[in-house]
Amino acid sequence: MSSSEEEPATTTTDLRSELAEITAAAGWDRRIDDRVDIYLRGQTRVRVIWRGDDAISGGSRFQDDNLETYSRDLNTVKGWLAR
Repeated sequence: MSSSEEEPATTTTDLRSELAEITAAAGWDRRIDDRVDIYLRGQTRVRVIWRGDDAISGGSRFQDDNLETYSRDLNTVKGWLAR
């Protein structure tokens, strides 16, 4: 393949990194513990358990250390972090 036939370099970002960037911009602090990301802001904590870097096993939202809700849907978890 000649240099004129080469495909342009593309940058791919996995969902885990993408979520980390979005939440950082929204003021969430993030801690990483192996395949679990813990997002903290005020009295709210969101735990996201990852299956690889592009799918979640589930997420849970805590308020004042009390479990409020759990979901396996990434868009639902993103919604919690968008508040």
